[in-house]
Amino acid sequence: MIHHDINYYKNFDSIANEVLELLAHTIKVNTFVLTVFEQSQSFIVKSFNRKANLIKTGDTIPFNEVLCNLVVENKMEPVVINDIKNSTLTCNHPILDRIKNGCYMGAPIKNEDKIIGTLCAFDLKPYEFKEYDVVLISSLASLISQTVNIENGIIRDSLTGLYNRNYIYNYFEYNKDEIYNEMSLLYIDLDNFKYFNDTFGHDFGDSVIKRTAECLLKSSPDNSYVARIGGDEFVILLRTEDRIKSTKQTAELLLKQLSSMPIQVGGKEHLISASMGISVYPVHGDDMVTLLKKADHSMYVAKEGKKHIEYYPT
Repeated sequence: MIHHDINYYKNFDSIANEVLELLAHTIKVNTFVLTVFEQSQSFIVKSFNRKANLIKTGDTIPFNEVLCNLVVENKMEPVVINDIKNSTLTCNHPILDRIKNGCYMGAPIKNEDKIIGTLCAFDLKPYEFKEYDVVLISSLASLISQTVNIENGIIRDSLTGLYNRNYIYNYFEYNKDEIYNEMSLLYIDLDNFKYFNDTFGHDFGDSVIKRTAECLLKSSPDNSYVARIGGDEFVILLRTEDRIKSTKQTAELLLKQLSSMPIQVGGKEHLISASMGISVYPVHGDDMVTLLKKADHSMYVAKEGKKHIEYYPT
């Protein structure tokens, strides 16, 4: 998701450009790249090529075919290869099927304790990287890592990893370049969550929230946005061509999946349920505040019956 979320980071673009320019000013190789990893792919988020366009912004390369995989294998330490052809690290690497020789230096970009990408220097000819070069790229990779962590916290919920209230409220601003068709907003509130939280403690409450988040992600269509906007309240933005049929099917599936998800505590299984209110863009409003307010109103109506779905009237 980092690859997708970078589009919503407000300060990432300018910092990434400055980092690559500083590297290019100091280290005299041809190419500098910033990558992120996702689903066995390496995405080139930013690139700087001095002369030859060896690697371009927007390129996607299988992870096992790039030298960045050596950084992951090396854990938290940078990788320095002055001569790719004659290095023991790369003698059997697939990169040699595409290039005759070169040099590579890469440092990890981390989100908490997980390596999510790399900051790299690369060329098609050997180059003697200096100790200062290694310190510089490591420091700048740390700066990128801190930027990612800060920006990620602005749009993601720390407990569940879902999008958060800030992202949902600014959804149209974040996606202003997209063409909007009809979209359904599903407002979900767990039934009797306060009882579980007060009876079994906040750790149990947190486990319910996390299990709910996993269930919603698993059961929601790929083109939807799942968010936790506070407490036990969740929102799903559902974009689909066949809105009426798809919304009904998705809403019913979500409540079914949630109600069949057992939570164990004290050797006993407990089942949870949820109530859902639904509003529609642009029928019920063309801004997120209005859509959330109407979906929230419908959710409270649904609460009267519990484990129920209520559509805002047209």
